[in-house]
Amino acid sequence: MRIALVSPYSWTYPGGVTRHIEALAAQFRVEGHDVRVFSPFDPDDRLSARLHRGARPEPRERPDWLVPLGRTVGIEANGAVSNLALTPTAVTTLREGLSALRPDVVHVHEPPAPVVGYDALDTTVAPLVGTFHCYSENSVSNGLGNAVFGVRRKLNRLHVRIAVSEAAAWTGRRFYGGRYRVIPNGVEVPAAVPSKAPADGRPLRLVFVGQAVERKGLPVLLRAFEALREHVAVELVLVGAGADDVAPLMLDPRGVVPLGKVSDERKRAALADADLMVAPSLGGESFGMVLTRAFACATPVVASDISGYRGVMEPEAGRLVPPDDPSALADAVAELLSDENRRRELGSAARVIAEERYSWDRIAKRLAEIYEALVESRSAVAA
Repeated sequence: MRIALVSPYSWTYPGGVTRHIEALAAQFRVEGHDVRVFSPFDPDDRLSARLHRGARPEPRERPDWLVPLGRTVGIEANGAVSNLALTPTAVTTLREGLSALRPDVVHVHEPPAPVVGYDALDTTVAPLVGTFHCYSENSVSNGLGNAVFGVRRKLNRLHVRIAVSEAAAWTGRRFYGGRYRVIPNGVEVPAAVPSKAPADGRPLRLVFVGQAVERKGLPVLLRAFEALREHVAVELVLVGAGADDVAPLMLDPRGVVPLGKVSDERKRAALADADLMVAPSLGGESFGMVLTRAFACATPVVASDISGYRGVMEPEAGRLVPPDDPSALADAVAELLSDENRRRELGSAARVIAEERYSWDRIAKRLAEIYEALVESRSAVAA
């Protein structure tokens, strides 16, 4: 099949949606499909930094299957920064590219996102599939999209609506109506992971993966860690947060190892080396991608009991704790750090969950079945 994957977010300021599309495209290509990804692409120059409040894009090569849709602007939304293409060039390039490709199916990710997302809904070259990634309770911004841009009406052009979680499906139903099939984000599952090193002779190791933004709950984790380190030989590895992020939050950074932004390979290594992964987010998460990454590395998890994580976490893989509660977080972490056998059991079960529910080959297969049904239906109507 010829598959068009449309992203409203920058390829070179990658977030969860971009990583999702990149992995999905790779899996489809392995299975022999002809895939094109339409995504904004910011060059590494001064203008990009100015448009993103000083943040520089990642120096990524552009693959030949990526159709660039121009520059983006960093916009704060839902407790994070969305890097969106807002220019007429993005729209015209998308329309021309889809017309030239004539795909069998167009899969739009985050279709309510301006302007690339919902402009793709105007295409008539192929059946339309939309995946909703966002969890939001903000009735103002979503209501504005419906009132000013007619997003709810445009979304009726989708042939199939997909949500990455029940939380994302709830958001879609509340603000846009319709029915949603839940197909989660996938995760790369290594062929094998090294056995966890015995804790003898080294501190136990916690890992946090996320940006130093409020909704990721880093201050909560640091307060819990300050209590933990007084009673347990433990270190905290921060992936995505640097020393400058920790300094305003902690007077005594003993035991904290801030790595800042790292490659995906280094991130996987940090997860695989950890005795426990901690995800103290306060809310705003549509799906626990950080949890499934830990699962794939056979690393048990302690996470906040919030909507996006609740649908991913299983008792066999770790613990859920009340959000924004350093004491409850410290108690749960301390309990698991004191029981090595229990951690091994949880890690082994987490690995099985990743393989059976979230591996990219399984996710791609479910999506391909939807695509094939749409193509067959369209052929039958034409006949």
